Amino acid sequence: MENREFENENVQNVQNVQTEKTYQDPYQGQYQYHAAGAPGGMNAEMPRPRKSSEFGKLIKKSVAAGLVFGLVTSGVFFGVMKATGYDVESVGNAVMYQSEKVGSNAKQLSTASTISDIVDASMPSVVAITNTTQQEVPDFFFGTQTKEVPSAGSGIIIAEDEKYLYIATNNHVVDSSVDNKVTFSDNETVEATVKGTNASKDLAVVAVKLNDLKDSTKKTIKVATMGDSSKCKVGDPVIAIGNALGFGQSVTQGCVSALNRSVTVENITNTLMQTDAAINGGNSGGALLNAKGEVIGINSAKYSGEGVEGMGYAIPINDAKAIIESLISMEAVAEGEQGYLGIYPQDITEDIASVYNMPEGIYIRELVPGGAAAQAGLQSGDIITKIDNFEIHTTTDLQAQLKYYKAGSEVTITAQVKDGGKYTEKKFKVVLQRNSGNN
Repeated sequence: MENREFENENVQNVQNVQTEKTYQDPYQGQYQYHAAGAPGGMNAEMPRPRKSSEFGKLIKKSVAAGLVFGLVTSGVFFGVMKATGYDVESVGNAVMYQSEKVGSNAKQLSTASTISDIVDASMPSVVAITNTTQQEVPDFFFGTQTKEVPSAGSGIIIAEDEKYLYIATNNHVVDSSVDNKVTFSDNETVEATVKGTNASKDLAVVAVKLNDLKDSTKKTIKVATMGDSSKCKVGDPVIAIGNALGFGQSVTQGCVSALNRSVTVENITNTLMQTDAAINGGNSGGALLNAKGEVIGINSAKYSGEGVEGMGYAIPINDAKAIIESLISMEAVAEGEQGYLGIYPQDITEDIASVYNMPEGIYIRELVPGGAAAQAGLQSGDIITKIDNFEIHTTTDLQAQLKYYKAGSEVTITAQVKDGGKYTEKKFKVVLQRNSGNN
């Protein structure tokens, strides 16, 4: 039997709050998999054995929708905001949209001296996100059926302009959501719309119209201050704030347990920060703060099972910056105006990649003659891994990104190209075309 980390821990009883499916793992017995919902979650595939170097076998997303935050690099944000005519305020390691209709919590944090001071300053930047998601659930007569399931989580106010307030969260918080509502620290609730998502990094941004907010709410809420996760060290104290179990915002405290952990959830691997601050359902995407009260991570997963304590994971905020900025600045285009690559794709999953010694991504089975990809020099057998700065793992990822590009737009496609029996990375400038019945 393959050597598995925590083999003797008898890890089990990982519960799916929504479906309560039970799977039989031939290596470690019975699991009930879940996504840390509150209530609500994401269906997880049956866990399979991994080598001990692949950290995080039994990961459960804090699906109860998540408290989140995002960032943006100073350079990128500055360029975007100057172009649109807004003032730009530099806070910590990030630059935020700042039309001054909503202030930031930076000034209050500058005088904070205790944990309670930090919490007081940070709570106005935290929101609860509630929605209804469509889930595939077991049915005795029909196999599976689609059911609408309520879920609850959190988000972090990261930016605002003349029209909108922007809240960062995890993609799995809003994935397949029918509706989204945001509740602020003064208990006011308003409708929210999904501005953009990136499934491969589990990031999303939702937007709230400023005109939907009461003046009293605008005076109460604050834009969160962003930190620099590259300066984090193992042992640094941290604070997590989130809508744990959907009961409202709560606070837990701990430290940075480890850095650069490779964690796989639903066949997607990311490098995350580990913390022992308690992460529960509803903390999904939750704010992980440093001792200054700055956002340094996005709580997104936890290791769960009997005998397992204090193993939560967060997306380092520096890794999220450029993605969040792009999600805010990009606008989805009408379906008839969307650009297409002109390929017939095949997903190369982790399993396929390991068996055939291929990179993960989208395999080009065939090119549309004269299509955008063919004209750019891509060939059958190439494996697409990125579109601009967005990683692409599946055809769904590709389709999700293409909806932001009009026909005629130029994009940079990164692909793994076979050369002499080995794959090498190559970039292609592609001018997208109109829909021809393919991606």
